Amino acid sequence: MFKYTIKRLFQSLITVFLVVSVVFLLLRLLPTDYFFTEEQLIKLTEEQQEDLLRANGYLDHPFVQLGRFYKELIKTEHKEHYYDSVKLVDANTYEIRFLEKGEAANIKPEDVKLERLEGVTDEYPVVNAVEAYVSDDPEKPNTVVLKTDNEVQKKVKYTLICGSHTGNFTVRKEGKEVAVQDEKTTDNWDYFTNMRVWLNFGESHRVQTGLPVTEIISSKIIVSMRIGLSALAIALVIGVPLGIMQARYKDGVLDAAGQAFTIFINAVPHLVTYFLVMIIGNRLFGLPIQFSVTDPKSAILPMISLSMGSIASYMLWMRRYMVDELNKDYIRLAKLKGMSTTQVMFKHVMKNAFLPLAQYLPYSVLLTVGGSILVEKMFGVPGLGNLLPDAIAKYDANLVQAIVSLYASLGIIGLFLGDVLMIILDPRIRLTGKGGTR
Repeated sequence: MFKYTIKRLFQSLITVFLVVSVVFLLLRLLPTDYFFTEEQLIKLTEEQQEDLLRANGYLDHPFVQLGRFYKELIKTEHKEHYYDSVKLVDANTYEIRFLEKGEAANIKPEDVKLERLEGVTDEYPVVNAVEAYVSDDPEKPNTVVLKTDNEVQKKVKYTLICGSHTGNFTVRKEGKEVAVQDEKTTDNWDYFTNMRVWLNFGESHRVQTGLPVTEIISSKIIVSMRIGLSALAIALVIGVPLGIMQARYKDGVLDAAGQAFTIFINAVPHLVTYFLVMIIGNRLFGLPIQFSVTDPKSAILPMISLSMGSIASYMLWMRRYMVDELNKDYIRLAKLKGMSTTQVMFKHVMKNAFLPLAQYLPYSVLLTVGGSILVEKMFGVPGLGNLLPDAIAKYDANLVQAIVSLYASLGIIGLFLGDVLMIILDPRIRLTGKGGTR
């Protein structure tokens, strides 16, 4: 099991890496206009656009950009950090960006200081802050610009004081952002346990300009997950028992009705099915059509629409697997021993028939965070499903990259957890070894 887990994890990482890399390189084939907002395209000249592209590295070779993307993918932040970054523009100029929005506006110029931690020598003279002001550049929000009287030395530790905020940092290279460690944290373990780690996919250029992509996605995931998990629960509670009843009363009225429902759901386009749910729910039961966060009833129709396909799928496959199991020799033997049909169904058949469905259950659970494009579009649900086509339509490269990476990761993790769940439900299953392996 351990070797199998390591092997699958390695395969999963390679697969995610390839998917993310291919998507990144394909997005870099887009025209460079899509790296600007519409306002920037109007205001900036071609020379200014080219300078901005070069400063952000968009004119570098695609594989150089890919390497930089992976290098900057994982970011860390300590809970007590006040500064997002400190950037050395030139030998005498800093750009100090704060974490909390609007914090820069509260800093007074006279409260900004810069001090060296090591002793002063002729080689490393005193560095003082001579000017500080809030940047008016819209591309650099929440930023204070600091001017010094002497050149700042690289690889020398400095203390930065902005009002009541103090932090230590070391300049390593011009033009690069450097992390600022809070002076209050001296214990390494305390610093580690209070560290926040997240994926950095950059900022949105067009969908929600200037907002980090991870913030946009996190705000949408919760809505999609609530509706998706509720729909999945409805499908399991209804679909699995109905599939069992179809197998139990095979060729009866219930079985015929269930097969008719399954054929209808699979044959009719989903858009038509969702429209019927919308009309029936609104006209007969007075349920609202448009989703609203403040109205719990507005989530009923999206949940029903999203669960219809899964109900039909669980009915179809549960019936199929149970009918197959009923024709096996161990079932005939159980009946010869005197077990009733109900006992055979629930003690033997149902457990074995549910195993193939259980394999894809974690996959289905994880993919609920992705939402449904059609359902969310029809009912106005502000979830993640509607975000991907919106990002593609507006050519928001960073947002598309993040969503595709999320879907690829969730899909692979879900399949792996499905194998683990099968082992838990049936200890006879072995994922490694000779004979009977999967």
